[in-house]
Amino acid sequence: MVRLSVLCAAILALLACSSRGDSAKPALGRLFESVGDFPIGAASDRMDYESIDSPAARLYIAGMGAGKLLVFDVKSNRLVRALDNFPKITGVLAIPELHRVYASVPGAGLIASLGVGIGILGFSSGSGAVVVVDTMSLKEVARLPGGVFPDGLAFDAPDNRIFVTDELGSAVLVLDAKTDRPLGRIAVGGEVGNVRYDPIGKRVYAPVQSRNALAVIDPISLKLLRRLALAGCEHPHGLIIHPQGAVGYAACDENDVLATVDLAGGRVLRVLPVAHDPDVLTVDPVTLRLYVAGETGMLSAYDIAKADAPVLLGTVFAGPNAHSVAADPATHRLYLAIADSGGHSMVRVLAPKSSGP
Repeated sequence: MVRLSVLCAAILALLACSSRGDSAKPALGRLFESVGDFPIGAASDRMDYESIDSPAARLYIAGMGAGKLLVFDVKSNRLVRALDNFPKITGVLAIPELHRVYASVPGAGLIASLGVGIGILGFSSGSGAVVVVDTMSLKEVARLPGGVFPDGLAFDAPDNRIFVTDELGSAVLVLDAKTDRPLGRIAVGGEVGNVRYDPIGKRVYAPVQSRNALAVIDPISLKLLRRLALAGCEHPHGLIIHPQGAVGYAACDENDVLATVDLAGGRVLRVLPVAHDPDVLTVDPVTLRLYVAGETGMLSAYDIAKADAPVLLGTVFAGPNAHSVAADPATHRLYLAIADSGGHSMVRVLAPKSSGP
């Protein structure tokens, strides 16, 4: 997310954690145990989304502050490659069956910033890009228009389409995953957060954070069908769909709640407390655990065995500014990218305890 207040809060939280010394270490309680902290380069001012390619045992990390796409081996716990030319990279999505990883790249520097401002005013289509990388060679194979500020990504496998949120362009972009060509732009009427595809309902969903709503998109016609009001949710940014579909979970970062949404019925079923200033959500589809990472480094865990009635298992401190998390369904380990820990960036790896998630 890119709101100034969020970034300021994240910076203050990072400084506070750094000044406390030992308090910056994880406080994992009964839920997790530490596997280790593994270096991934020099410190930077921010990491963003992560994506697991479990069959290849790789984790892809958006090294936003450094402008790099980081490739991390989850078997050896080491950095494999740091790919350059990804200025201000935000979203990242690995698609194992395509041997591709997609990255949202808004661009950095004065010109890119001016372009964002002009795009917000509606006078430009933006200069952002979506970069496609072959995961076998780790070579760039395409660089496509990404709008004003590209962010979240989702894959519609049946239709071979990639959906990309243009957060500050108030739209969702659509790409053809076969031909690496743009297919269209869907206006959603407000700032848009993440995006997900529901394989059960065969719809694409994206939270419209400035409207406290959820956009419902037909992935075939590429039409906005409606916006679902998210009662009790203020500024939804993060979103994920239950592995069996039909139920979504929206992280509402202005009132610190997780909204459980009946996607078919179009209504909020319940709201639960969540890690302060929630950002990235991930699900372990095997253990049916949902994890929500917050900008302040807090991590909430939920049991979602009953999709429409998640149970909060607890919230722990995972690390300074550890606001992005990925879960490996093969090992059930969690990976949290930390931008600055003692002058280095690192991946913190956690394992659920048997008595926890």
